[in-house]
Amino acid sequence: MKILHVIPYIPAPPNFGGALRIWHLLKHFSAYHDVTVAGYCELGNLEYFKKSFPSLEGKMHLLNRKKARYHRLGQITTLFTPHSYWYNWAQSDEFQKLLNGILAGDDFDFVVFEFSAMGHFSLQTDAVRIVDAHNVEFENFRRMSQLSWSPVRKVFYKREFEKSRKEEIEIFRKQNAIFSTSEVDAGIIKKHAPEIPNFVIPNGVETAYFQPFGSMIEPYSMVFTGSMSYVPNHDGMYWFLEEVFPKIKKRIPEAVIYIVGNNPPPMLKKLQSESVIITGFVDDVRPFIDKAQVYVVPLRMGSGTRLKILEALSMKKPIVSTSIGSEGIEVENESHLLIRDDTDAFAEAVIQLMNDVVTCNRLVSNGYDLVMQKYDWNIIGHSVDEALKSLKSPKLEPV
Repeated sequence: MKILHVIPYIPAPPNFGGALRIWHLLKHFSAYHDVTVAGYCELGNLEYFKKSFPSLEGKMHLLNRKKARYHRLGQITTLFTPHSYWYNWAQSDEFQKLLNGILAGDDFDFVVFEFSAMGHFSLQTDAVRIVDAHNVEFENFRRMSQLSWSPVRKVFYKREFEKSRKEEIEIFRKQNAIFSTSEVDAGIIKKHAPEIPNFVIPNGVETAYFQPFGSMIEPYSMVFTGSMSYVPNHDGMYWFLEEVFPKIKKRIPEAVIYIVGNNPPPMLKKLQSESVIITGFVDDVRPFIDKAQVYVVPLRMGSGTRLKILEALSMKKPIVSTSIGSEGIEVENESHLLIRDDTDAFAEAVIQLMNDVVTCNRLVSNGYDLVMQKYDWNIIGHSVDEALKSLKSPKLEPV
């Protein structure tokens, strides 16, 4: 099958959620299909990308555009425009021309857009048009608008929610099919675009890579991994450090938390201490996961699914998560991990896992089996192919 894969940035190296999903789907497409890539040439390492996908030589159409110098100013001025910052970022007449040229010069069976923001472009083609919705963005903005620690951000995200809800629903309705990362997201999308076929293609993990090293466990240690510039991540860790961690320290004075991820904001940095280690960017998160006794996912907002849960399960770590942190993944409380939303209950669950080897072993065993059966990227690739086969014939009218 011939696929035009439209990406918002260079996913190389694949070291955060969105980049990982794009990377592994493109890896599957390039192995089993005839794929061409179109996208914006920013964020990632282009040379690393080209070396990783030699089969795409001559099939990469990447548009250079300058990275905005004043990101915050752009967000503020968006408040006074009819479109969301999310939409304005993706919009480009030059990129529309690039897509037009690619489609005029070749016939494709599918055009797959990564992230719904990229799905607004007009296409003159009879190829099946698919948006791979990493999140339901307007739901993400709705949750972020409930931030309690930043009145300015509350206003911004409330406006983003109002604008992006209209935009994203229109984008969903323009597609011939939608890939959702969870049944939760699929249910939200179906309420607004019930006539559009929706396939749940979950996020996955490279199980052969995320394997235990056998490191010596650091007693009473916890770890969290993820890009700390992402609002749900640093909001969750701020809540954890302010509300949960002191309760753990009161019972276990030796407790320590490793916060591993790039661009931690000042609000977190000011909380670092001998017991709160904030690493910033690291080349490899696995050693930090491997030596930790408990993996924590104290998220209070977000959409889609969290790859960090799958990585921790694959590395056989006992996990304490909020409901939102584990949302969309087929995990069961008390079977694969412990799910706690209340401050006291979250702290108590962490303390329990630090002292209860039997429970830890049971959770780890069940969680690892689940990942191997359902969430390895190779298994997910087969699910993608099944969805494409069901959409292949007959060809649909251009939209």
